[in-house]
Amino acid sequence: MAKTRSEKGRFWTKAMATTILPSMHGGFLWRAKACHSPTSTTRLGASLLAVVWLCFFPVAALAADEQIAPDPAILFGRTGRMTLAARQPLPEDRPVDRPTLRETMPATLPHPRKIMIVGDSFAVGLGLTMEQSLRHRKDVILSKRGKESSGLNSPRFYDWEKALGAFLSAERPEALVVMVGGNDAKNGQGTPTWSLDYQAKSKRFLDIASHYGIPVYWVGLPPMRETTFSQRAWIANEAMRAACAAAKDCHFITSWDLFADTSGKFCSQKPIDGRAKSLRGRDGVHCTLAGYKLLTDRVVAGVLPPSP
Repeated sequence: MAKTRSEKGRFWTKAMATTILPSMHGGFLWRAKACHSPTSTTRLGASLLAVVWLCFFPVAALAADEQIAPDPAILFGRTGRMTLAARQPLPEDRPVDRPTLRETMPATLPHPRKIMIVGDSFAVGLGLTMEQSLRHRKDVILSKRGKESSGLNSPRFYDWEKALGAFLSAERPEALVVMVGGNDAKNGQGTPTWSLDYQAKSKRFLDIASHYGIPVYWVGLPPMRETTFSQRAWIANEAMRAACAAAKDCHFITSWDLFADTSGKFCSQKPIDGRAKSLRGRDGVHCTLAGYKLLTDRVVAGVLPPSP
C-alpha cells in the first residue's frame, strides 16, 4: 500500500532520530580520535559518504515517488519571460487569427514572355546582345536559334522551314524575331526573278509562324561595304518587306538607316553618346558589339513593352 506524505515524513523523522543523528555524533567523536590515529582516514571518508547519502536520499526518493514538477509560471515569472496572465487560455468566443491560404502564398509573378530569335549569323550576333540587354527583365525568356552560314536559299545545308516548324512546336514562343538573308543576298543574283522567288520563300517561312499564331518581327539587312553586295541586300530587304506586309501579324524592322550615312551608303562608325564608335566588323558585313547593341535597342523597343 502506498504511504501518504505525512507517513513518509514521520518515517524519516524517526530515522533521523534513531539512525542519522547518532551516526553523525559518533562520526564527530571518531574524527576527534582520528587526529591521534592517522590510519583511520578510510573509515572517516566512508562514514561521511554514508551521512550524505542518508541526508539526500529521502528527498530524491520522495520526488521520484510523487513526480512533483515545479510550476513553469513560477520559474519563468522570476526572469520575466512568462507570467500567469500569459498562460491563461483564450476565451471560447474569441476567434484565433490564422493566415488564409492566399495570405501564405507568395505574390504571383508575371507570366514570362518567351522570344525566339532565328536566322543566319546576323541573328546569332543579335541574340548575344539581346541576351545582355534583357538580363534584368525577369518577365522575358530568350531562345536563340540562329545558325551561321544558313539562309532560305540553302535548304540542303540547313532547312529553315523544317527547323522552324520543329522549334515553334517544341517551344511555343510568344514572339519570333527573324534576321536572315545575308548569305542569300551575297550568293544571289539580285534579278527581278530572284527577288520574286525570294519573296515566295519568305512567305512560306512566315506561313509557318502564322500557323502557330505567333507574331513575327522581321529585321532587315544593313548596307554592306561592297557595293554590289549592298545592292543585293537592298533587293532582299524589299522582297522580305513585301512578304511581311502580305502576312498576318508581321512587323518589318529596318536596320539600314542605323548603319548608313546621310546618303544611305555603308558607314563603318557613328557617334554614340558623344563618342565615335565602330559599328561594323573588318569584313564590312557583320556588326561589332556596339553595332549589334544599337540594333538590339531598336528591336527590343519594337517587340517588348516598356520594362515594368
